[in-house]
Amino acid sequence: MAISIKGVNTGVIRKSNNFIALALKIKEPRNKESLFFMSVMELRDLLIALESRLHQKHKLDAAAHLQYEQARDKVIKKMAENIPEILVDELKNADINR
Repeated sequence: MAISIKGVNTGVIRKSNNFIALALKIKEPRNKESLFFMSVMELRDLLIALESRLHQKHKLDAAAHLQYEQARDKVIKKMAENIPEILVDELKNADINR
């Protein structure tokens, strides 16, 4: 499933100071917002995938690396302007099994 991401925000859901899930709110084009909940295992899988992509970045030659950094900086600026708000009620009433 591919999603175009315009902005991202996260929140941690805990119970008795134990991690339960990560709330991941994504703002998509046309300002549609989606809220996802990631358990420990799902979060681990995401981090493994991100680590793999990070490894690919280190294989770039100098010119490609510079081009990547310039594109990254542009995207970071745009995403910082579109951070979706996570409401406390969204975390308190989270259905982490959806």
